[in-house]
Amino acid sequence: MTGTKLRRARRLSDRVRVGVCAPAGPVENETLDAGLAWLDACGFEVRCSDHLRHRSGFLAGEDSQRLADLASLVDDPEVAVIMAARGGYGITRILDRIDIEHFVRERKLLIGYSDATALSLRLFAAGLCSIHGPMLERTDISSEARERLLALASGAPQALEPLEGKAVAGGRAEGILVGGNLKLLAASLGTAWEVQTEGAILFLEEVAEQPYAIDRSLQQLREAGKLRAARGVAVGALVNCESPRYPEVSASDVIRDLLTSEVDGPVVTSFPFGHIADNRALGVGARAEVDGNNATLRLLEAVVED
Repeated sequence: MTGTKLRRARRLSDRVRVGVCAPAGPVENETLDAGLAWLDACGFEVRCSDHLRHRSGFLAGEDSQRLADLASLVDDPEVAVIMAARGGYGITRILDRIDIEHFVRERKLLIGYSDATALSLRLFAAGLCSIHGPMLERTDISSEARERLLALASGAPQALEPLEGKAVAGGRAEGILVGGNLKLLAASLGTAWEVQTEGAILFLEEVAEQPYAIDRSLQQLREAGKLRAARGVAVGALVNCESPRYPEVSASDVIRDLLTSEVDGPVVTSFPFGHIADNRALGVGARAEVDGNNATLRLLEAVVED
């Protein structure tokens, strides 16, 4: 799929609805209310799924309820954008039952990250772009992150402005951008939506995983040939990923050592995306450029159209 141009999703505009559902973990009502108020202040009509505020242990309702919520937003012809309320865990429990062909035919624009990586990968495998970007799970999202999200979702040119990171390996590479949360990328191996990195720019981020666990996930990707197949790698935030027991080895050390030995191309770290307030949106499935000489990541095309 990395050699094929993916379909672009429907553009966000004031003429369409934004659908909000919680396909994974349960939401905090106060935080969700703040996010919905932001969407309303932006002038968007919002449709909340029926079981959005449900809770079943570590899940936002039963599998059948979360699946029905997502399906209802896909079926609604006035909903162009589907935003996950939060991540957590749970999408992989229902992923094989989602009517992904219908999702792609309707060109619904998925916005999410973290656990939503799994759905994004399945859409990628089926040929549809999506957005890795802020959800409604926190109240401290930076204004710059929100502006970039709206620009990317609406097809505005400022979404193509480069992000700046820290160079680890030089060079410059172009390819289709694919990736997301490292745990979910490793968990995709062996599935029908396995991450495809041949000729691609791979991006990854992580939260609350110690260096040894990050190494384990990267080793899985290495042994599956996913690192060598990539033309370049962009690394976002590694949040709370240090080890009090082994403080002499950092998450950044693990990333640097393994990627520089396995990736035959540019590697740039410390980009502003992932589990941080300044979570800048990325277009999954869009062509992108990672520049290890100037330490930048830049989208080369939009992920949406009319």
